[in-house]
Amino acid sequence: MKRVVVFLIVSFTLGLVSNLVQAEELTLDQCINMAIEKRASIVRARGNASQAGAEKLSALGAFLPNVRAGYSYSKGKTMDMDPVRTIPTVYDTMIVTIAKDGDTARDAMIYPVAYESYDEQDEGPSKSWSLSADMYIFNAANFFNYAAASASNERARLNVLASEQDLISSVKISYYAYLAAVENVDVQEEAVLRAEEQLKLIESRFELGSASKSDVLRQKVLAGNDHLALLRAKNGVIRAHADLCYTIGLDPREDHKFSTKYRVREYAGTLDEAIGFSIGHNPRLLSAQKMADQSRHTLRAAKASYLPYVAGSASYRKFTGTQGYPYDMEYSSNSYSVGFSVSWNIFDGFSREQRVNSAKVFRNNSLADLADSRNLTVASVKTSYSEIGQYKKQIEVSQENVAAAQEDLRITQEKYNLGAATILDLLNAQVTLKEAQVALIRVQFDLNLAVARLENAMGKM
Repeated sequence: MKRVVVFLIVSFTLGLVSNLVQAEELTLDQCINMAIEKRASIVRARGNASQAGAEKLSALGAFLPNVRAGYSYSKGKTMDMDPVRTIPTVYDTMIVTIAKDGDTARDAMIYPVAYESYDEQDEGPSKSWSLSADMYIFNAANFFNYAAASASNERARLNVLASEQDLISSVKISYYAYLAAVENVDVQEEAVLRAEEQLKLIESRFELGSASKSDVLRQKVLAGNDHLALLRAKNGVIRAHADLCYTIGLDPREDHKFSTKYRVREYAGTLDEAIGFSIGHNPRLLSAQKMADQSRHTLRAAKASYLPYVAGSASYRKFTGTQGYPYDMEYSSNSYSVGFSVSWNIFDGFSREQRVNSAKVFRNNSLADLADSRNLTVASVKTSYSEIGQYKKQIEVSQENVAAAQEDLRITQEKYNLGAATILDLLNAQVTLKEAQVALIRVQFDLNLAVARLENAMGKM
């Protein structure tokens, strides 16, 4: 019973370790996700999109009023006043008799008899609150500037998608190249084993006198060449591994594991469907269209500078303060103002003409770039689509070549054992099989790359 428990624990542990090892192997989708998060090109594209969003918000702000609020506070003292300020401190009363038209009246009059002098005076505190706003009531350029900023913002978003799509394509190319290099190593190892087995067989026949020394030497040369080919294939894996790590954004010095599982990709749609999809979804083509839209709005905004514009303003101010000279007084005030202005730039030294001309050049260049981008997209779709058909047929032929080469090697081996074939026939059969296997690997991954290029041209992630 204890042995059973120990066996289950060991099996569970080995299974857990195996799963962890497998989890460390990065699949193509994981490589793509890591690359999108790490590569500097994506970071820059996203930063440009953020900046374009801020510019669009700024263009929208041109329709809104500029609002300003203010507050001020002051308190001070006036010193060394000349003449000196005097304030009455003692008063006396005097009775005055007034006669007018035979009538008399008596009145008391108060007058100062003593004074106190001051040569300084506190002033304030004084406080002021203000609120003001102004905005364009009509400025045609603002409408076109906002439309241009919106197109620019959308173009920046599409550029992020285009950058991600290009990076995905690069990751696929590097990943497939790595897988092809790994499979090439398998083929070369198989060729080395086959050559060594053949060498042992020929050496045995040489010892029995049924093979010549030349046969042994020729087979040794072939085995040596296969070992060199295997070494080159392993170096190719190292290069492909480093290139894939760089493309993803990983440190090539680290021993990253990549899954070697893959499937041969296909595209089942028609050429017209692929072209139609690319016209509506290729982010670089859509970005070029947004650039053309932006250039049109920019030209309209430049032409709008020939029109007058109307601005309005409003303000409100509240003040409270204390005045100490020539006499004490507290006072306050409220004030407001509203108004509008009309401006028309009649002549500005041909600056408007320069802006309009630059905007026209921008528009014409954008329209030309759009046409080139559309033609390039369609050409890329047609080229990749035709390559897919070619590689599909080539895979069938390559598979048949491998089967034929395997059968030819088997027959040639039997003939050589019977003395009906020379060592050259046997060597050629071995080389032909290896070349057919390598060619099959190459064309399978060429098909995957062609599908990846087609998806890139169509705008599929």
